[in-house]
Amino acid sequence: MLKLLLFLKRIHYVLLFIALEAIAISVFLHGNVYQKARIAGASNRLVSGIYDKIADVSGYFGLRSENERLVEEIARLRSRMSAHLHADTLFSRTDSVPGLQYYQYQPARVIRNSISKRENYITIDRGTLDGIEPEMALITDDGIVGYVVNCSEHFSVAVSILNAKEFRTSGCIKGSDFAGSIYWDGLSHREVILDEIPKYADMQVGDTVVTTNYSYIFPPDQPIGTVGSFEMVNGTFYKVRVKLFADLARIRYVYAVRYLEQEERRALEATVGNAEIGQQQEGGRP
Repeated sequence: MLKLLLFLKRIHYVLLFIALEAIAISVFLHGNVYQKARIAGASNRLVSGIYDKIADVSGYFGLRSENERLVEEIARLRSRMSAHLHADTLFSRTDSVPGLQYYQYQPARVIRNSISKRENYITIDRGTLDGIEPEMALITDDGIVGYVVNCSEHFSVAVSILNAKEFRTSGCIKGSDFAGSIYWDGLSHREVILDEIPKYADMQVGDTVVTTNYSYIFPPDQPIGTVGSFEMVNGTFYKVRVKLFADLARIRYVYAVRYLEQEERRALEATVGNAEIGQQQEGGRP
């Protein structure tokens, strides 16, 4: 019985202590304006921080739709620019056919991409129902990345520039008339080879390498990379290591580019036995 009384007494003291603490805190908060202001400020900062984080998360998930909108707009502008760029050199023809376009650009999102194999491929979320066809170039704002080889209704697979077996195109030092073959030697995902540049070509480390007008696939003067180093082979031509502008490990969006006069040019050149020019420059594809 004595133990029970002592226990109840202790509970009484605890409850009394809690009650006194609550009264003291209440009096302190209501009587100290400065402290109230600090607590209110801290509360506002906490709520504001929560809203900022919510806004950041919402903004992050909204970036994808905004990026897609911007890429589509850039594709439209690129398509229009292709006509104006050709008008500078083919003014008589474009004067007679106003608004003539040689290349048509369409945006796509990369949904699969490899860089660690000898034969790498890129999958995009556009297919035949979107107007994608084999032998359309894939480029980014930084430079070329591959070309389409197979399509389904909703998806397409492209040979990456990092494909040692299948990828070939032509390239040259910007401002030069000397062209060579662009291919990947499988050593680094940031470099390709520009081969068979004549020994009398003027070239410096840091020079820009671009596509040529030999290609059936890539528009001319598309950026590829810069000269990293070069060496003479057999005393006749240069083998050039090219540092790619495009980082293939980080591509998210691309433009699929259609050469609108590809079939007409291919058919004409075939009649005079020059079709092999394009085949050699494009890795032997028909």
